[in-house]
Amino acid sequence: MTMHCPATLLITATPEGEGGVPALVERLAGESVLAVVTTPGDARGAAVAAALDVPLEQEPGLGEGTPPSALLGEIADLHRGETVLVLSGETSDPAAAITRIELGEAF
Repeated sequence: MTMHCPATLLITATPEGEGGVPALVERLAGESVLAVVTTPGDARGAAVAAALDVPLEQEPGLGEGTPPSALLGEIADLHRGETVLVLSGETSDPAAAITRIELGEAF
């Protein structure tokens, strides 16, 4: 039986406003984020990726609200053993919740 390392997805809204990106990056200081996944053309998502110095991946299936579980499974399959920030929707709240999901092979 092959065991796969779970992927850790950190899901939150794309930050808005002047202080949104730095506030999110500061909240992620204890995490080992290896990539940022966001909607195509999301400049703030690109700014978060640049501030974290990690690759930016664009996913057209992301939009407002919680991403569909099938899409999260696809993202997890590409990032086994890694922690990935998934930005979905937008918020002006710098303290917006970050949902942590660990997806293993049973997902």
